[in-house]
Parts: sequence; structure tokens; C-alpha cells
Amino acid sequence: MSLLLPPPAWVEGGCSLGDLAFLVELVRKEQPTTVIEVGVAAGTSSAALLYALDKLPASHERRLYSVDVRPTCYFDPRRRVGSAVAEMYPQHQTRWILETRVGVRTATPVIAPIAPIDFAFVDGNHHHPYPLFDVLHLAPVMRPSAWIALHDIELPRLYPQFPSHGPMWLFEMWPGEKRRGPGDAENIGAVQVPADVRDLVPMAKALLLRPWEQTPTLEEALPLPPCFIPLEGTVLARRRRARPVGKSHR
Repeated sequence: MSLLLPPPAWVEGGCSLGDLAFLVELVRKEQPTTVIEVGVAAGTSSAALLYALDKLPASHERRLYSVDVRPTCYFDPRRRVGSAVAEMYPQHQTRWILETRVGVRTATPVIAPIAPIDFAFVDGNHHHPYPLFDVLHLAPVMRPSAWIALHDIELPRLYPQFPSHGPMWLFEMWPGEKRRGPGDAENIGAVQVPADVRDLVPMAKALLLRPWEQTPTLEEALPLPPCFIPLEGTVLARRRRARPVGKSHR
């Protein structure tokens, strides 16, 4: 099996080596079959997830679905999304399905009927409330007690020039089990999907009432999955009052 190489020098704003190690260890512990990655950019996390899935027993046909709303890297439009995989881990055995110009809301209805999602990694738009919406669309189609890894949970503290609080607030307010990366992986964590995803409604409502850092379009925000319909009135009310603030690195 080929080795996972470090991220190439041209990558900006990607996962650190500690973050990637945290992802690999989570996959080793949870042994998922179907993984979805929301937000790809250079693809350093894609390479790590493929490597981790390849190291699991070959008793299942494992898949990684990676989706990104952009076709090129946000920091360099000359680079195609996912380009780092070819340099970090090109000979992967796990099936990799990469879709661009696609968000989680579009992807999950296609993926979930094929196989329940066992693990997710969310690293897309960090402006609140985008990470919350990503998770609200993911949670109902994931296996109960599955884990969702969240990147940049310490972004505003570690990098004040990027005051995007979406992952931080989501991780802090999560009502169930969660794990934080150790040492130099402090900027990554994971939250466990509750057995009844409706348990997320109080947290989601509280987060929706916080100042929005960017206002999703109506098509990006609604409709929500059926279990989260009670939140739609709050979403509509907040959209009418929200104003974009701040600047994100995504």
C-alpha cells in the first residue's frame, strides 16, 4: 500500500498534519463504509480519508463521496478542486466520487439511497449558519451514532483574520458526544449524530438566533429535511433580518 505524503507546498488553508492524523484515526476507530466530505478545496482531507479507508479490512466496498460548490480551489482558480490527491495519495483503492458545483443538500438525496452514510467530514463555507445547514441535511441520512468531523472549530481564535464562527459555535453547542483533536490538531473535532436527530432542534434554533455571518439564499436554506421542519419559521424570520458580516477563508 502506498504511503500518504504531506500536502504539497502550493496548498493554502488546508488541514494540518495533525488534523489529517485525527481524521485517519477516527476512520480507523469507526470503520465506515460510506463517507461523505463536504468542502474539498485542494483535497488534502480527501487524500487522508482515502488512505484511512484503504487501511481498513477489505470486507466491504468502501466509498468516499466528496462534494464542493466550486470547480477550482478557492485560493487559486488555476487548481482544480481535489488536485492534491494526485500528489499525496494517487494509488487509492477506495472508490472516490468527486462532484463539483454540488452542495450537501443536492448530494445527500442521491447518496443516501445507495448506502447509508457512516461518517462525514464538513469543511465547506465556515460563515454561520452554513455549517449548521450542512449538518442539518446530513444528520437524517446518516447511521444513528455516526460521527461528523468538523474542521476549523478554533478558526477565529487561531486565525483572527478569518472571523468565521460557524464550525466553532456548532461544536460548542452540540448536545451530544463530541471529540476534540489533541495537541496540534486542536482546530478539528467531531460530533456524534444522536439516535433521534430531532434532539438537534433546540440547538439548531439557538444557533439560528445568533447573528448570521452570511445570508444563504432561500434555495440554500430551505426546505429542510422533514424532521427539521419546525425550524423553517425561524429560518425565514432570520433571513429577513440577517445582514452579511465578516470575511471567510472559504
